[in-house]
Amino acid sequence: MKKALLLLFLCSVQIISAQRIRFKEVNKHMIAEVSVNEKVKVRTLLATGCSTTVLDSSFVVSSGLALNLTPCHHALRLPAIGKTLWCYQKMKDTLYVDGLRNTRPVYVADLKKVRKWFKDGDYNMVMGSCYMAKDGSQMLTLNIADGYIEYGKRELPEKKFKRGIMTIDKKGLVGTDAPLRIMDSNYRSGQMIGRFIIDTGNANFFALFGKSEGVIESLDRQGFELLERSKNGKVIQYIKMDSAELLGKKVNMEKNVLPIFPTKAGKEYVGSIGYKFLREVELVLDYDNNYLYIR
Repeated sequence: MKKALLLLFLCSVQIISAQRIRFKEVNKHMIAEVSVNEKVKVRTLLATGCSTTVLDSSFVVSSGLALNLTPCHHALRLPAIGKTLWCYQKMKDTLYVDGLRNTRPVYVADLKKVRKWFKDGDYNMVMGSCYMAKDGSQMLTLNIADGYIEYGKRELPEKKFKRGIMTIDKKGLVGTDAPLRIMDSNYRSGQMIGRFIIDTGNANFFALFGKSEGVIESLDRQGFELLERSKNGKVIQYIKMDSAELLGKKVNMEKNVLPIFPTKAGKEYVGSIGYKFLREVELVLDYDNNYLYIR
């Protein structure tokens, strides 16, 4: 009886301390309404795989937010589409979003360009992942199926969650070196070795980068059939999928394809793990200990 009461108490403490942001899917992106600095509501694109937070320049002017800004010349590279967003202002102060404290620089840029490139709805802020919860932790849980992201430390049973090492590069991109096992529609199976971006911000992109070293050679060596289609004047190769597996979590992908984009994202990345996979799992990113968990 005492153990049951203790467990109930611990669960209630976790519920109270956890800070949850609910979102809606818009063109397979995660859009939420949040409060900035406890004053202004802003429609936000949640980009939990990236550290950078960006406010739209027009919104900053029209909202009346009193931000302490300084000039800068900062480039945000968007590898999935080969574009660069230039930021010309940066916040000197700390940004608070729904009571969460940002721990990385916050930039100001013209987000109309990003919305045009991705066609992903109307929003005035891109919210990255590097926020500290009220309990002092930098641990977040993403559950796309149930429509929420939650900040706060939690205990994760080993029998339910598979753990992997989480990498964070100089730009703050989250990745993993865990092998990606794939099976195509012809039931040919194999695996891709290398570093993958955990790409929740560009959630449509469950993809491989064809110009990264060894990607095409590995697929050819393992006998995968690469089909082709033309998009925006570019020929994109792809694989008709049956399933994909990461950290022991296997996801049915019979109605999806794995595109091989004719690009690369730095020297280390061979692909990205995006919405098509992540919507089927519960993902936990533990920035305090550099672990990621999947259930």
